[in-house]
Amino acid sequence: MTTVELVEIRLRSDSPDMLAVLREIRRLRAIVSRADQLERSLGPTDDAVETIRDILRAGLDEEPSIAELEWNDRIVR
Repeated sequence: MTTVELVEIRLRSDSPDMLAVLREIRRLRAIVSRADQLERSLGPTDDAVETIRDILRAGLDEEPSIAELEWNDRIVR
């Protein structure tokens, strides 16, 4: 989900359970963001590591939060 979608959910519901779920989503999005930064910072690798990176990158590219970060980066530049 994008940040906008999460904010919309937050505005519709402020129950303690929903706030806990949204905090967990924030935590997981931070992990995905760090994985994305790490993968992008890696230099040349051998074939086995490259295969792992390709799989990681494919998974990260499917994450809405990463797509949102990339879109925001393009706007800022």
